[in-house]
Amino acid sequence: MNPASIRRFILTLITGYLAIFGVRQLPYEFENEWFVIVPVLLVVYILTIWIDGQIFSDDETQISVPKKKKLSQNKSDKKGFGDA
Repeated sequence: MNPASIRRFILTLITGYLAIFGVRQLPYEFENEWFVIVPVLLVVYILTIWIDGQIFSDDETQISVPKKKKLSQNKSDKKGFGDA
């Protein structure tokens, strides 16, 4: 894992914990608390990723794709089925 992923994971854990704590402190009784917590956690995750991108935009992770090596097109060197 790279440092950006670890930082994002820790921020998501902290904000998720605060969101669950906030939902449970509401003065309402929910029939099923998970129907409230799951959408709140999704919104918190999206906001956390967005805020992380705004604050640490200079630390963007870029995935570099290695270039493919060109294979030799010389057919006389290759031996396959039927070639002796």
